[in-house]
Amino acid sequence: MAPTQFVHHRVQLGLWACGIGFGVLFFVGLAPLSGFIPPPSPELTGAELMAKYGDHLNLVKMGIVVGLLGSTLLIPWSTLVAIQIARMEEGRRFPVWSILSLVAGCVNAVAFILPFIFWAGAYYRADRSPELVQLISDMTWIEFLLFFPAFSMQLICLGAAGLSQQRGPQVFPRWFYYLNLWMAVVGSTGILAIFFFSGPFAWNGAIGFYLPVGSYVPFLLVTWWQFYRAIKAEKLYYEGLEQESDPKDELALV
Repeated sequence: MAPTQFVHHRVQLGLWACGIGFGVLFFVGLAPLSGFIPPPSPELTGAELMAKYGDHLNLVKMGIVVGLLGSTLLIPWSTLVAIQIARMEEGRRFPVWSILSLVAGCVNAVAFILPFIFWAGAYYRADRSPELVQLISDMTWIEFLLFFPAFSMQLICLGAAGLSQQRGPQVFPRWFYYLNLWMAVVGSTGILAIFFFSGPFAWNGAIGFYLPVGSYVPFLLVTWWQFYRAIKAEKLYYEGLEQESDPKDELALV
């Protein structure tokens, strides 16, 4: 009897849809609702931050909730990433890259969730002490740009697994593995924001913020399309194996 898909393609499409849900809710929560994009200047005082967001705190809170829910969808998305990486490790005794990818993806989801929780604390009360608002804002934006280790690790796992694949059908085109490794490096440029209060390296600067985030958006679009193609190709692959199987083998198992 021919082998069947390890995880049904409809389940994988559901996990894939969660990835799209993450991207939509995450950026809708950050930009049009809460107004956190473009980021506030690190030089703003707590009083200036409250003046910037205080007139529409309920909308800010709504954006925080939406972004929080979107970030949680990274967990099922990371499951899909691990499933596809496991295909690349066919024949290996221990699927180390897929396991490491899933762990890194879950940690990455927590790192995406935390900024929204911190922002919720900062803007929960309209009469919050300005010094505390500034402290929480600093902590949140620094965390937002310094969560790259788990983020990059998940991308490195996919790239390394694909470039070292030895058996089974090619899951993604080879250039996509290099794209993941490139994004893993670009996503780390935000670490420089901890040293600057203004200029291109600050958390609202061209290199500190817009390079990693601006690169991540088109990268997400390419990634969604490549995973959709991989799921469909996997479905066709196993359907072909089932058609090639001998019907007598099926009867022998009844």
